Amino acid sequence: MMIPRSLFCVAALLWSMAGQAAELTVTSLNGRWSIEAAELNGTSIPGETMEAFELALKEGTYELKGPDLSAKGTFTVDAAKSPAAMDVKEVEGPNAGRTIPAIVEWTASGMRICYALEGGSRPTAFRTEAGGGQFLASYRRKGGVDGGGVRPIRALMISGGCCHDYEGQDRILSEGISKRARVDWTIVRDAGQTGTKHKVSAYQKEDWAAGFDIVVHNECFSDEKELEWLERIVKPHREGVPAVVIHCAMHCYRAPTNDWFRFVGVTSHGHGSHFAYPMTNVKPEHPIMKGFPAVWQTPKEELYNIASIEKTATPLATGYSPETKRGEANVWVNTFGKARVFGTTVGHYNHTMQEPVYLDLVARGLLWAAGKLGDDGEPLPGYAGK
Repeated sequence: MMIPRSLFCVAALLWSMAGQAAELTVTSLNGRWSIEAAELNGTSIPGETMEAFELALKEGTYELKGPDLSAKGTFTVDAAKSPAAMDVKEVEGPNAGRTIPAIVEWTASGMRICYALEGGSRPTAFRTEAGGGQFLASYRRKGGVDGGGVRPIRALMISGGCCHDYEGQDRILSEGISKRARVDWTIVRDAGQTGTKHKVSAYQKEDWAAGFDIVVHNECFSDEKELEWLERIVKPHREGVPAVVIHCAMHCYRAPTNDWFRFVGVTSHGHGSHFAYPMTNVKPEHPIMKGFPAVWQTPKEELYNIASIEKTATPLATGYSPETKRGEANVWVNTFGKARVFGTTVGHYNHTMQEPVYLDLVARGLLWAAGKLGDDGEPLPGYAGK
């Protein structure tokens, strides 16, 4: 089957969106990408036809390389539209001077894009039909290496649920951590799920964590209590996949067993009123806590009350509660099976997550869990952010 060159120049570029921050921005698309599956005018394209192409995206520019083909250009993203809109303008290559409209959306495994290959009106649905001149592609992030042979940390963030601005937090965490650590992101936040009971789409596969170096749990589904479902979630971690657990993750999956709490490292049944509080560094010698203040006065926050701490967990910081009259562990590390786990209950409000002290802390925690943090509290060579 003959595939138009314009197909590759734009389709490969558009793959960029899979596996980045939940809000589609040109910065969140930075990285190297490949095409997983595609169809043109209602006909599927063989995977081996697409896999030879590689696309590099950087701050709204793209460069496509493939067999006997190269192209460069720019692109824009408008996530305020529904579906999100993208416009691709090629400046070098077979489509030089053309602007091609497209629509994009996240999927459980990455994202998909449908674009008007021949120009004209922007597609309105994610489908193609004979003679329609539209191309539909599904994409997956491609792991890359730097000049020293170091591949970025491949991180999966599970987001969503009750009581928090997860759309905003996806952006704050992914962009903030990536400035401090070399991380490629895949983020799953199922649309419309704002309650306490939901089976996250990413967990539907038995090997849901395959291909990732670490999982960041920033979800809030306390009423999802099925034992088999819980075991599906914790099994990859028990077998060695590192994790970061943030805030309401500690209130999730309250099944009849305690496996979730053994995994996260603490048990918490609730929190007090919202107030600013002094947060004390109790393990300044730990690599994660190097650079963290002796005492940090948080903004207005939600301090969780900790009922118990696992024997496998080590508190790194506490927040003083005027209600319980004690320091509640709010940062810790844990060992669960073969996995390292970094946890913090800090992070109810976006204004807290935006604090440089907070982002520094979580970035170091992620690097530590992934085994990429030095004893001096600095990223190992090749793992510093941009």
